[in-house]
Amino acid sequence: MQQRTHEVELNQVPIRWELDAGNMSFFGLPAVLFWLNPSLYRMLKPLVENCGEEMFRLLVAHESSKGTAEDYHNMVTQLGSSFDEGFLAWGAAVGTASWGHFELPEYDPERKLARVRITNPWELKMVVGTGDCWGCPFMQGKIIGVFSHAFGETCWADEENVILGDQPSVEFVVYPADKTITSEIERLREARRSERERELKAEVERATEQLKEQLGVVEEQHAVIRSLSTPLIKVREGVLVLPLIGVFDDDRGGILTESTLEAVAAHRAKHLILDFTGVSRFDDLAAGHLLRTVRAARSLGARAMLTGLSPDAARAFVALGSELAGVPALATLQDALERVNHLDRDRSLGSARTKG
Repeated sequence: MQQRTHEVELNQVPIRWELDAGNMSFFGLPAVLFWLNPSLYRMLKPLVENCGEEMFRLLVAHESSKGTAEDYHNMVTQLGSSFDEGFLAWGAAVGTASWGHFELPEYDPERKLARVRITNPWELKMVVGTGDCWGCPFMQGKIIGVFSHAFGETCWADEENVILGDQPSVEFVVYPADKTITSEIERLREARRSERERELKAEVERATEQLKEQLGVVEEQHAVIRSLSTPLIKVREGVLVLPLIGVFDDDRGGILTESTLEAVAAHRAKHLILDFTGVSRFDDLAAGHLLRTVRAARSLGARAMLTGLSPDAARAFVALGSELAGVPALATLQDALERVNHLDRDRSLGSARTKG
């Protein structure tokens, strides 16, 4: 069965359709037709939103410039006797594919300057009425590439005079330049990396400050817990009472030693009464902390007394043997206070006799 084909040549461009195969070729290359809007617009808009307009433009320009060596050598130089004639013939050829109408109002090969005007460029027609306009980066990449080949050095093309509406248009000013599309992409990437680093640094600093604040709160809470764990009470001048409550273990023992010694030194206490009436559990490690507390208090000039010992505490102290020799153990806090009063009276009488 014979395949149905149609061929036409427009502006020196052969266009062929293979209807049964669903194929189309333009200038001998496979081609396809899309509606500008919605098809192309909806494909490209998410890329703009995710890449950012500047990066999107540079990436599109970079990719479109890759085919300009073939555009220049196979079309521009073949379609005219001079560059400007060949360029406009190339423009007419791609205009057949609805790229737009090309003009070359300025062209100075000696100074390597040019101005290209495109009316109805497909990139502007695509966004008319959408509220978007990200310019013509595809055409910019083509013009940068074609004129760089024509002038024999790196060129840039500034996009100017973008007009939307019923007959949109754009102009490109071409001139020699040190920058390239690749270098501009790297510049933007480096700027984004630097910005991200600044953002991360600021984020780390904020997190660090928050952590410091949280640690400060935790430390304050620990201080409150320590104060509640060892509620030292000054019953009168030179006498401190430490009523111990709940489970008295190794952790609380460490807190006991630290806070008690601070209080003894601060109040210049002569008597330290440790009341175990409210202790529900007492182990050997806690007894060791207590021993260190008693020794340290003694070195600061305070006499220690124990009251309200439970059977667990009594057994722990017995295990310490002679280590707690000389530390009175009394039944109740009242007994200890009476003992303090008795000791203070004896001390006062002794002082009076010495003076007499």
